[in-house]
Amino acid sequence: MTQRIYYQDSYLSEFHGQVVSVCQVEGKKAVELDRSCFYPASGGQPSDWGSLDGLSVIGMVDRDDRMFHLIEQGELEEGQKVHGSINWERRFDHMQQHTGQHILSQAFIQTLEADTLSFHLGREFSTIDLSRENLTREEIYLVEKLANQVIFECRPLRIHCIDASRQEEFPLRKLSARNGTLRIVEISDFDFSPCGGTHCRQTGEIGLIKIRRWERVRHRARVEFYCGWRALADYRWKNRSLYQLSRLYSRRDRDVVEAAQEHLDREKKQRKELAEFRDLLLDSEAAQLVNSSFDVCGVHVVRSVLNLSDVSTARDLAQKIVHGGSGRLALLGIGGKSPALVFAKSMDLPWHMGELIRKVAPRIKGRGGGNSKQAQAQGSYEEGLEMALQEALEELKEGR
Repeated sequence: MTQRIYYQDSYLSEFHGQVVSVCQVEGKKAVELDRSCFYPASGGQPSDWGSLDGLSVIGMVDRDDRMFHLIEQGELEEGQKVHGSINWERRFDHMQQHTGQHILSQAFIQTLEADTLSFHLGREFSTIDLSRENLTREEIYLVEKLANQVIFECRPLRIHCIDASRQEEFPLRKLSARNGTLRIVEISDFDFSPCGGTHCRQTGEIGLIKIRRWERVRHRARVEFYCGWRALADYRWKNRSLYQLSRLYSRRDRDVVEAAQEHLDREKKQRKELAEFRDLLLDSEAAQLVNSSFDVCGVHVVRSVLNLSDVSTARDLAQKIVHGGSGRLALLGIGGKSPALVFAKSMDLPWHMGELIRKVAPRIKGRGGGNSKQAQAQGSYEEGLEMALQEALEELKEGR
């Protein structure tokens, strides 16, 4: 059994211990010690990182009363005495997030009667899932206000280790299913919660709680939040971004959203005007191509290799050609590094454009498909465009 030093002192970052066993756990080299201040992943909180006699500890595995330190490389021997050191920056970050979660969960209960169903301490932000589906901005602000009030009051945290049979003597947020010794974390005059995690000594060390966003996930409200240094880091980049945007728009930072909306409205209007102008140009181009079409057995055939930038424009042009009247056929090619074919016909003609384009697509070293009215193909051999169009025309003449 490993003595868990962090239970008594979350602030201890260095210790001495003795190697109990060296083995393989989850396919990695692992070391079991008689005592350790490394926290294993549990209760939504990730494990500590650090070193044992200079060897990197990249994770922890907790099995019953035994704790295994996963090491990346190097050798330790059974019975060897080692010096352990945890990554303090990571530990204190987790202490801030986990203690903040206790406060936030109690604030949701007192403000909205919403229980915490699960907690996850992530690399970038933490989340809790609540026993209700929807939240409003006003409700979030009320919860934040109460949570940060508890932080600013610098309330002390106390640890109670009791027999689990006595847990009903405490006003716990949620009863524990554990037997034997139960560890209870108390936030003075605010929250009592069974928890084996690492926590701050007082709420003021959390600094700040900020709810980042919230959403509905499987009939629950999921809340993402930052505490402490994470909240400061988030504020820094957002403040910097807002400052840069205010300079770009030549507006005060408080007016940036309004300026961005005005910009989007102008862009939307311009896109609409460009689409209308493009449509007029395609109408004109289609009319010119129809005027220069030739007659094949009473069918107006437009056969042309065009200098267009994309296939979608060719498709729109083909549709304008064939929808302008009956007995119309468009056989279009697009040159460039990725040559393409676009075929279309008016509704009264019998041919199947998808079948036709599949026959001639190999001429451009490509393939394609479509339905009876319109089809397209894309390839890599531009020199084959004219041959593909000619072969398609011959196929249609034979089929006629």
